[in-house]
Parts: sequence; C-alpha cells; structure tokens
Amino acid sequence: MKILKSILNYIPLATFIIFVVTDGIISLASALIFVISTIGLLINWKRKKPAMKN
Repeated sequence: MKILKSILNYIPLATFIIFVVTDGIISLASALIFVISTIGLLINWKRKKPAMKN
C-alpha cells in the first residue's frame, strides 16, 4: 500500500513535467515554423522587388 501511495503522490509531478516538456517542444516547433516562413517571405519579397521596378 505504501508503494502505491508514493506512486500516486508522484503522478501529478510526472504529468506536469510531461506537459512542460511537450509544451516546450510544441512552442519550439511553432517558433521554427514562424522563422522559416518569415525568411521565406523575405526572400520572396526581395525577388519580387527588382521585378516591380522594371
């Protein structure tokens, strides 16, 4: 019984750690996607700029 109670005490901590880790991974992934799309837009805009002058 003591082992079961100690495991039950650590479940909230474990779920919290899992949540924090997954949240961090998701936010890192979205930040990378944002940066890549921004760079892509800048490159596209720079390519279109000289074409607009002609």
